[in-house]
Amino acid sequence: MAKNKFDLLLKLESDKEESLRMSYLQANQNLQANQQKLQGLNDFRLEYSQQLHLKGQSGLSSAGFGQYHAFIAKIEEAIRQQASTVNTAKQVVSQRKTLWLKQQIKAKAVAKLIENQKIKAAAVVAKNEQKMLDEFTSNQFFQRRKLS
Repeated sequence: MAKNKFDLLLKLESDKEESLRMSYLQANQNLQANQQKLQGLNDFRLEYSQQLHLKGQSGLSSAGFGQYHAFIAKIEEAIRQQASTVNTAKQVVSQRKTLWLKQQIKAKAVAKLIENQKIKAAAVVAKNEQKMLDEFTSNQFFQRRKLS
């Protein structure tokens, strides 16, 4: 019965570990997606700034210049927001990794406990077998002595 309790505990801890691992992997994928969005926004800002520079060289009205700058400011605000999202995602990844690793340690501890229980049980069985063998040998020795 105790074996089944430990096996059940190991299954529960292993299932929890797997769930936390999946949560960590999802958070990591979310982080990567947000980092790609941030990179895309940075690339877009650079491209748009280059367009402004080229148009400025060929002549651009002050209204057109103002529109370019206003749009670049909007892109920069989107970049700031996305950078904040990336930082939050990094924190989530770190937290979930920590939870997963702690749970991994717990599951390994339960597995080690089960292994130790098996070793102890095997030692008890071996000791009992040795005791029975010693008794049998002693009985045979005394039986032979009686007969001689």
